[in-house]
Amino acid sequence: MADARNALHSRDSHIWTLRIVILILAALLMLQSLVIYTRQNDLTVHVPPDLTNGAVLKPGEVKAVNAYAFAVYVWRNLNDWGSSGKDDYSRLIDEYRCLVTPEFERWLRQNQLLKRRQGELDRTRVLADLGLFKPEYVTAMGGNIFAVSLLTTIQERVKGVVIKDVGMSYALRVVPDYRKCNVMGMALDGFLVDPTRAEQEAEEISRKARARNP
Repeated sequence: MADARNALHSRDSHIWTLRIVILILAALLMLQSLVIYTRQNDLTVHVPPDLTNGAVLKPGEVKAVNAYAFAVYVWRNLNDWGSSGKDDYSRLIDEYRCLVTPEFERWLRQNQLLKRRQGELDRTRVLADLGLFKPEYVTAMGGNIFAVSLLTTIQERVKGVVIKDVGMSYALRVVPDYRKCNVMGMALDGFLVDPTRAEQEAEEISRKARARNP
């Protein structure tokens, strides 16, 4: 009799163990299904601006041309002081803070304070990108990280009078960014090297443009 009871108890214990294992496996299966469903419905695809020859797109993969266009877009808008740098620079940093890394945002705010102390904000500013995209302007560094070279002109005015009109070269770093507020999936992460003047290069590009469009 004792042996029979022990056998029944052992069987019942085994059944309960199997039930617990089945419940755990079912919970893991539901969790995995939820993860797969979420990923299938939340994909980021970076579409190149020029689709004349088609394109092979992979979710999450950033093309060099996308990194270049992104760098131009953000940097140009941060330097577009249509009213006055006293108001616009700080406002633009707030507006584009999700498209720059927190480290670069801190640099921008320090730069804004420095320019305010030096009296360099009481003016309007326009930054223009001089070159169309070329593959050599972007260097892939792996992991969707890019070094982007921009050749620009900066024109500043005070009461409509031009006080600065210079060519500037920027080497900007573009990195992946998965913060919820960043809908672009990438962010400016600062300068690879300090910005430099590039008047000769800017003048050469302007001269060629004038020659093509007399």
